[in-house]
Amino acid sequence: MKRTDREAEFDAPGWNTWRLAEVPGVESVSYGVVSPGRHDPEGIPMIRAGDIANGVVGEGNLARIAPAVALKNRRTSLRRNDLLVVLVGRLGDTAVARPHHHDWNVARSVAVIRFTPDGLADGIDTWIRWWLGTDRARDLLRARSAGAEHATLPLGDLKQLPVSLPPDHLRADILRTMDLAERKMALNTRIAAHATELADAYFSRFAVAHAHTLIRKVPVDEVSRVIGGVPRGSVLEGGEPLAWVSPKEVLNSRTAHLDRTTETTWGPLDAACEPGALLVAPRPGEVRTVVTAIPVVPGRGMLAVGTESEADRMWLLHVLRAKRETLVTTAQGEQARAMSRKAFSKFPLCWPDVVVREQFASLALPLHARILVALRENHALQELVVSEMTGHPEGGR
Repeated sequence: MKRTDREAEFDAPGWNTWRLAEVPGVESVSYGVVSPGRHDPEGIPMIRAGDIANGVVGEGNLARIAPAVALKNRRTSLRRNDLLVVLVGRLGDTAVARPHHHDWNVARSVAVIRFTPDGLADGIDTWIRWWLGTDRARDLLRARSAGAEHATLPLGDLKQLPVSLPPDHLRADILRTMDLAERKMALNTRIAAHATELADAYFSRFAVAHAHTLIRKVPVDEVSRVIGGVPRGSVLEGGEPLAWVSPKEVLNSRTAHLDRTTETTWGPLDAACEPGALLVAPRPGEVRTVVTAIPVVPGRGMLAVGTESEADRMWLLHVLRAKRETLVTTAQGEQARAMSRKAFSKFPLCWPDVVVREQFASLALPLHARILVALRENHALQELVVSEMTGHPEGGR
């Protein structure tokens, strides 16, 4: 097996840097179906880059390929524990093939890393999955792509990605830390998801209990400020690096909060929405709404909505989430995948007096605070693991 000389200066005593495709325990690295043909409603599910987010495969709107096409692409017919890697857009995002993904396939925009039995036993699959999330790996992947919103990473460059491995005994210790961190992160993710569901349920019950006060209806723009999204990079040059959020990140959020993005843009500070803005994005059948915890520039096809107070924000957030299906009428374009600012601004909402809004906020705000605590703890755990892997506390996102 060959080592790369590049980044050798990062190797601590006993560490070695390998090309990803040559890491001991990696069996193969392949890309998916190049010519999937027409969607076959009864065919084999095919995972695309856009189906992968937050470490999991979203299975709500999968493409399907004919069995004959799948037979021609057996090299990426999935097995349990295969690592799926995004090659287009959000370079390096990953998900793990689960037992029910057996014999599914992937699109050309996704790579499949397969491991040997020894590699799985030694935790090489877990190591590479975490490694692909480090700043060091992401920076190298971006440098090898065009760097645009829809950048594409050639499979050969993924295969050449340097991966540093410590001595066996140290790797075993770090893998144990990874396992503990992942268990706690999974628990935090469930807490955040349940807190989100509980806040939505409180809103439904609260709305029923105060139905007599919800007769007044107002358009969205009477109680908020609505602005449209922009493509990444279209903000005026100069200024500061700003977090840029895509509609897909809103749609794939597991909670009602967004506290990190995978992309940035450049522009004046006032080009970003302030923390607390609501982000609204559509897909066929529903419109998702989350609240941002950080300043962000909203992406093209979505909207950002600002309010005057926390009570207004809480009510508007949950009434929009409750209206996620009927809000589809405010979307436009092919398959209603972009928000119409004009139609959304005039969408009628039930709007109670300030006393009712403040009463609801007193119930909802503690739940939202708990969600943010869980998300922050997950980021801290991630940084802890990455710092052990790379020796740099700032080494990962």
